[in-house]
Amino acid sequence: MIKKMVLFYFLAVLALALATLGLGLAEDVAVVLEKVDGYRRWADSFTMEMKLSDYDDDQLKEEMSLFGYFCGDDKSVLVVRSGKNKGMKVLLKGDDMWVNLPGSKRGLRITPMQRLMGQASNGDVAKVSFSRDYKGTLVRQDAAVIILDLRAKSPGATYQRALLTVDSRTYRPIKAEFFLLSGKHFKTAHYLEFSRFDNHEGVSRLKIEDRLNPKQYTIIESGNYHKAQIPEKYFNVMYLPNLELNPDHS
Repeated sequence: MIKKMVLFYFLAVLALALATLGLGLAEDVAVVLEKVDGYRRWADSFTMEMKLSDYDDDQLKEEMSLFGYFCGDDKSVLVVRSGKNKGMKVLLKGDDMWVNLPGSKRGLRITPMQRLMGQASNGDVAKVSFSRDYKGTLVRQDAAVIILDLRAKSPGATYQRALLTVDSRTYRPIKAEFFLLSGKHFKTAHYLEFSRFDNHEGVSRLKIEDRLNPKQYTIIESGNYHKAQIPEKYFNVMYLPNLELNPDHS
């Protein structure tokens, strides 16, 4: 009888310890994602210029420059300032995305996974938050890296799954491997360079490469960041045709 009581007590304590450990790991993953997002989201409300360069076997194939408005982790507008899609605007609001084509008076619904240019999708450029779209589990943690297995929790997530590798000391993102619903490894993002603006460090150079053919890749460069109060009307799909191509907003 005493042995049974001791065994029951041991199992109860073990179950409580495992539950507490599981909760701790879940909290730790959420904290890690928030810290990673800090390198992708410069401020609560900001503008930024971006340049996309598409390569095939290290040969430049196409370029595009954009002006971006970002507010929180679920609203952004991209205005294409140069390239073959000059004048195009892309709006992200919550889980919804629209594109406004040059000369059009209306926005068309699109998905985050649709291609913007080269290997870069709309979501790769318009979204700045892992923590909003994904929940994660810890795969590995050591003195060098933290690896998280991320699964989509939002219908607006660009990818269904991602393996995110993070620097253990600084929480800088190192790379993200993206997967389709089928489980196929689709493409990989490498976070190459970081810059400081207003005492805040963020990703300034990102490489997105095709999984099957790494020689096909797109470089995304970010700069000229400014904190800004952005009018709410900018995030209204009906206002998209009125956004200026070369805004003076800083």
